[in-house]
Amino acid sequence: MIEDDRSDERPQSAFAFYLRTGRRLDLEVKFNPWHDPDDGRFTFAGGGSYSSGSDPAQPRAGMARVPQDARGRTPPRRATRQNPFRRFDPRYPTNHSVYVAQAGDSLTRIASKRKGLTPSDLARLNDLPTDARLKLGQRLIVPTQAYLDVGKASRTNFMNLAFYMETHGGKFPPNIAHVPSVTAQLDSEITTRTANGYHYDIDSALRPRRIYGELDTSRPERRSKRLQREAGGADRLPTDDGGHFVAARFGGPREWFNHFAQDASFNRGRYNNLETSWAKSDRTGHPVSINIVPHYRGVSIRPYTLTVEWTIDGKKTSREFPNEKKETHNGRQGI
Repeated sequence: MIEDDRSDERPQSAFAFYLRTGRRLDLEVKFNPWHDPDDGRFTFAGGGSYSSGSDPAQPRAGMARVPQDARGRTPPRRATRQNPFRRFDPRYPTNHSVYVAQAGDSLTRIASKRKGLTPSDLARLNDLPTDARLKLGQRLIVPTQAYLDVGKASRTNFMNLAFYMETHGGKFPPNIAHVPSVTAQLDSEITTRTANGYHYDIDSALRPRRIYGELDTSRPERRSKRLQREAGGADRLPTDDGGHFVAARFGGPREWFNHFAQDASFNRGRYNNLETSWAKSDRTGHPVSINIVPHYRGVSIRPYTLTVEWTIDGKKTSREFPNEKKETHNGRQGI
């Protein structure tokens, strides 16, 4: 009989997919690269400045060339009252300094003097190829650290706002000037799912943050091979298994929230040994209560470590388990 696991589908979102993979879903996007240099408004092809990532000196067929000076370079736009956004340009006087190339300098070496500046960004800012060899005394525009920091803060604020709107049906936060960080949002919005007697506290990124309940070896559950294969999504490593927070032998539910990307050696070694000791205790009349707290980095859905706490006959034990391979002794892995 073919199993139908569609009811166990893990909810997805375009934003969550982007955060985990760095890739956007396949959407058709149209962009007009031509704009007026003074007021920033879009124009018809050939009018104003061309702002694609390609070389403006090589426009596509039917497009007029961008005005250039005698050296074949696009002249810098001057700030005007009609273009207040000009002050956010890295070429604006207060946003950069001029660096004179010294012996042995390269784009990579100069870019390393600024936190958050890449060689490719520096090359683009100075209209140079990314593999350009610098000449002694060559003058380069280098963004100030303050300018780069403001840009980083703006990107962070945008991500915080986008995540809030993604998880609140497109609504703006009460105070748009002070949007909580993504981490704070994840920590503040927890829902609880209960299945087969076990409880799962889940954050708005759909990650289990706490799993707790009393183990029961008398009601084993079937496995979902499909969910085991999909556990961890884009964050899953080649050396991972589709592990369970609560094992099938304890009646762990088949739903997606009981699965996570678990290092194979950890799953089949230390964690399996621990579960075997729990099963033995339960079968001999010593009930076991568990409290598992996965820890994540950023918005990854693969925990990098687990804090596992269990109680037997009133005695509580707690241990940290890194979700990674551990060296063995004499071919065996202990708890």
